[in-house]
Amino acid sequence: MKLVFHGGAKEVGKSCIELVSQDKRFILDAGLKFKENGFEAPFQVFDLKHVDGLFLSHAHLDHTGALPLFEHYNMLCPIFTTGQTRDLTAILLKDSYKIARIRHLHPAYQKFDLGKVYSAMRIVDFDKYYKHENIEFKFLNAGHIPGSAMILFRIEGKKVLYSGDYKVRSTDLMQGVETIMQNPAISQELKDIDVLITESTYGGKIMPERNSIEEDFLSKIDNILKNGSVLVPVFALGRAQEMLLVMSKKKWPVPIAFDGLSITITKKILGNDPTYLNKRRLLSDMFYHNADLVKKEKKRFKVMSSKSIIIATSGMLQGGPVLAYLQNMWGNANDAIYMTGFQCKRTNGRILLDEGYIYLDGWKTYVKCHVEKFDFSGHSDDSELKEFIKFVSPKNLIINHGDESSVLALKDWAEKNTTAKVYAPSVGDQLDI
Repeated sequence: MKLVFHGGAKEVGKSCIELVSQDKRFILDAGLKFKENGFEAPFQVFDLKHVDGLFLSHAHLDHTGALPLFEHYNMLCPIFTTGQTRDLTAILLKDSYKIARIRHLHPAYQKFDLGKVYSAMRIVDFDKYYKHENIEFKFLNAGHIPGSAMILFRIEGKKVLYSGDYKVRSTDLMQGVETIMQNPAISQELKDIDVLITESTYGGKIMPERNSIEEDFLSKIDNILKNGSVLVPVFALGRAQEMLLVMSKKKWPVPIAFDGLSITITKKILGNDPTYLNKRRLLSDMFYHNADLVKKEKKRFKVMSSKSIIIATSGMLQGGPVLAYLQNMWGNANDAIYMTGFQCKRTNGRILLDEGYIYLDGWKTYVKCHVEKFDFSGHSDDSELKEFIKFVSPKNLIINHGDESSVLALKDWAEKNTTAKVYAPSVGDQLDI
């Protein structure tokens, strides 16, 4: 068995791992990595028409964005994923293609390739074994976003667990991986693992306790609303829905505007009644009865003209209606921008946090309003990563999906505190197991 790392190794973005067994080739995720002037894709994957199957952990574009590109180059295999991930991926890929055209970025595929992706997808249920070619596989709850899964493979007499992105602790939105760790019937599957491929986004970083983050976040919003408005940039899938649930914990004197692709995403999540979702009824009530859904530019201008809490995409300030609100707010010292998610290097959001400015219509703009980041992450922090690794106790541990510092911090710990043989591959590396 051989593993080839085409992306997501010592980096966050363009996740893509090739699993080779005998004469069969399988792909684990196919993502993009977004940059200031475009994107990177796992272009190193050759001879796509001879790939025998692709397994998709969840819908975020750093795990799915290259699927249309692969289809364009005649990947002729089934794509296995959960029903929720299939539907959410279709929405995100369509939006990504539209944005690329607006920004005059050639996506390297055609519009009809989006349909080919959807047609190739095969829905699997959680917690059930399936057989394909020379492998058996099972999707397990990953607790990251609706539809997200870890994938357990039985191959060549070995058990390989690909974590995808995962969250051990439960959140307002999702039941965490702790729910399957505490379930004897399912947790037994996580024993005697020969190879664990784990993400490490927050390796070496301990996040504050979730309740204290929420209390601080809500208190500071309350304070800003005395004189100004609060802009909360969010990822359309996962963070947007969680923010609605967090906002339900207080009575607000101003409207909660909800703007961007998150409207379409939330409708799809609620319409599918997904497995492992927390507080579905409360989310539905907040979305349909308490949020002020902004669907037209005229409504957006109305929101800007009065004090509001604004939840808008995109989460890294790279596009979407959040930029329109920023154009209106950047010079007002009474307003606040409260970031709620991971900010990749060289994105507008990361530049704002590190340097205090953003690019608006190409202009370098120093922001005068309050700026702060709150760690509402759908990823496991360092303590959760270590807890899960120790729980699984794999013979071989492969650490990926993290900046190099995060990967190496977790590797150093694992070499000292586990019996596993530990690997920290770079893009292009191959491992023989």
